[in-house]
Amino acid sequence: MRMLKNVGMAMLVAGLVLGLAVSVAAKKSEASANVNASFSIPSWISLSVVGNGDVSFGDIAGGGGYVGDRKTELRVLSTTSWALANTILWSESTLPEGASQSIIEKVLDLSLDKAAGSWGMHYVKVSYEMELADEDLAELPVGDYNLVIQYTATTD
Repeated sequence: MRMLKNVGMAMLVAGLVLGLAVSVAAKKSEASANVNASFSIPSWISLSVVGNGDVSFGDIAGGGGYVGDRKTELRVLSTTSWALANTILWSESTLPEGASQSIIEKVLDLSLDKAAGSWGMHYVKVSYEMELADEDLAELPVGDYNLVIQYTATTD
């Protein structure tokens, strides 16, 4: 009986050792597979005015330099290099009858602190100044002027 007990105990220990060995062997055995996740970022650009971009020169009373009352801040977000341009949209602007567009284009100076850049987010400040000679005023009749200035950002 004692012999059976020892054999039973030996078999139990052998079973535990064998189970542990199988368990350890199962843990060491693993499989893996790879998957490629791909994507593409196309060339794109976004341009917006931050806050209120409106500018006033107040009353123009004679020749001289006039500085806009505020700067405009533009935000450019691009995935590639970019450049900024601006133009006055005459069809959307309001001028008194007989006002010279060419004089306005000549005397209005839009100064951008950055006109081009690379990918990423950029903030561009635009300051405004008008330098009027007395003879320029002869081409600009009395009245209210409202210019619509369009900024355009393009990618390379």
